[in-house]
Amino acid sequence: MFLENIRLALHSLTANKMRTFLTMLGIMIGVGAVVAIETIGAGQTKQMEQQYAAGGVNNIQLYMYQNSYDENTPSYSFTIPMLQKMCDKYGDQIAAIDFDLYGNSYKAVISTDRAEQEFANVSMEGVNNGHFTVQNVKLKAGGFFSADALNNATNTCLVSTMLVDNLFAGNYDGAVGKEIQLMGTSDDDDSVQSYTIAGVYSFNIDASYMRQMSNKDLKEMYTPVFVPYKTCKALVLSSLTDDVMYDPTAINYFTLQAVDGTDIASFTTELKNYMQGQFSADADVVVDGYSNKEMIDEAKKYMQQQTTTISLIAAIALLVGGIGVMNIMTVTITERTREIGTRKAMGAKRSAIRQQFIIEAAVMCVIGGVIGIVGGLIGGMVGCRVMGYSIAVPVGAIGLAIGVSLAIGIFFGYYPANKAAKMDPIEALRYE
Repeated sequence: MFLENIRLALHSLTANKMRTFLTMLGIMIGVGAVVAIETIGAGQTKQMEQQYAAGGVNNIQLYMYQNSYDENTPSYSFTIPMLQKMCDKYGDQIAAIDFDLYGNSYKAVISTDRAEQEFANVSMEGVNNGHFTVQNVKLKAGGFFSADALNNATNTCLVSTMLVDNLFAGNYDGAVGKEIQLMGTSDDDDSVQSYTIAGVYSFNIDASYMRQMSNKDLKEMYTPVFVPYKTCKALVLSSLTDDVMYDPTAINYFTLQAVDGTDIASFTTELKNYMQGQFSADADVVVDGYSNKEMIDEAKKYMQQQTTTISLIAAIALLVGGIGVMNIMTVTITERTREIGTRKAMGAKRSAIRQQFIIEAAVMCVIGGVIGIVGGLIGGMVGCRVMGYSIAVPVGAIGLAIGVSLAIGIFFGYYPANKAAKMDPIEALRYE
């Protein structure tokens, strides 16, 4: 009986194709708009998660600041012994720790004689080996810093694949062990420093950003050149003048990567309290921090709220479409009054009549919903491409859209179907 009602519904809908299409249009637009918005929202959320994940889902950033600071107030900061003490205490929960120091910008060359033709722009960053683990830096060739390089502030460096593309024609293995010259770029810095390449790391540019750049822009783009932390610190300190009011090499923040399985939220709180305890009560220092996981959760929550709000606005079209379905089903029942009277005269029960027209309304809405889903997915994917987001199919939204389409058909089809079921068969047969 159920399958027979579906067959009758399809026959009735195809008998008036234009009217059926116009009736389904509201459902198609409403479902399509919601699915498109959910697809774009899912793509944006996925890209955001990938960006945070690239920086380490288990990463925790801790920083400190002073509430008051003047020339009579001592300056406070984290110290390397303080960080070592923390690692000793929580060694089973910390995979790596990263503290870095930014130096000057330079022009990297193989030969100063060809500095205008063959060069790569770089910005110096002093790091420890934990930086590469915490920041998920991938080696293309060579290795990280040796213990000797880290402890004795040697002039070794890790350079980007982009630098090797510019200076060594993309020969990553061949670049390891070679020397580059770092030339100062500011008017008051005409120094030239020689560094030996210990390794080459992968440097990736976002595809949407790369499309906006010319080859010339790419060549002149600045990439980090990593040197041992102590090497960079010595350079920064040697360049200080007497009028500097603060120590630019002070460690005011650091990042650590927690071991998998660690409760990130509670561990972050525990670390903040521990590091706060490393300063005296009269130091007027505040230690705070956050984790990438917390940021991901907050961003996902915000994105979901925004997507849901916009989807609810788009869902108004579904309400309009449902009213259209109820209207056209009422008209259909009026047109088929004699058919209903004949069926009732032949013994059809009210429930059978009601079921027939509810199924007809539901079939119409589901077909409109499926068309809307396909259109919404295509529109959402195009939108993701245009805006540079990742593409993610919102499976839950698709299932919900089909369910809502079916529910609209049943809800808005019930009134006209019930009206048909209550018709007096004698009056129905007399209807002209």
